[in-house]
Formats: sequence, structure tokens, C-alpha cells
Amino acid sequence: MNDVPVERLMSTDLTTIERGAAAAEAAKRMRETDVSSILVVEPDGALAGLITATDFVALVRDNDPKDRTPVEAFMTTDVVTVGRDAAVAELAEPTAHGYTHLPVTDDDGRPVGMVSTTDLTAYLSRAG
Repeated sequence: MNDVPVERLMSTDLTTIERGAAAAEAAKRMRETDVSSILVVEPDGALAGLITATDFVALVRDNDPKDRTPVEAFMTTDVVTVGRDAAVAELAEPTAHGYTHLPVTDDDGRPVGMVSTTDLTAYLSRAG
């Protein structure tokens, strides 16, 4: 079970937004797609950052949520990622440190999937 690749449990229906977009647009996309995180990408598709629903709590507390705050002002830029061939066992450390969404990237740093603690829990309940 521990050597199962992340690719088998990741989601591939990604919600993305380009760097420079307004926070309000990111929130709208998250609501429309019913996700709790959004990937911020460069124009070439490379991963620039990650925004989670928790990040929006701080933004709303500190700003007018309808303002033009750009996503890069509050996105996480030091994003922990995993490769699609990484073993499920490799998810233990980042999730133990509180990471709930781990983008799965290709060799060029472009997102190809997302694995969340919800995905991991569902997989482990089926495998057990």
C-alpha cells in the first residue's frame, strides 16, 4: 500500500487562476467549482502558489474582500509539492506538518493534479 503512486489517488480536475488576478475572482472560482484550494499559475502554466479557504479568512479579516487585492499578496509561495510517481507513504510527513493540499507537479513544475488529506483518508479507508 505504501508504494502506491500518488497519481492513483490525486484529483486531476484542477481549479487555477493566473498570478495578478484579484482575490475576489479566486474566491468566485473556488465557490463555483466547490473546492477548498486554488492553484496560482504563471502564464506558462508553472505553479506560482496556492491559496486555500483558510487563506481567505485572513484576507477578509485584514481587507475589504471586494477590493482588488492580487492573489500573490496572500498566496502561499513556498508550496510543498509531490511528483505523480511519489509513493503514498511520502505524504505522511507533509500532512503531519499540517499541509492539507499538495499539488502534484510534472518535471517542469506544472501542476497535473492535487492530493488532499480528504483524498488520502478516502484511499486509506478503502485500502484498509
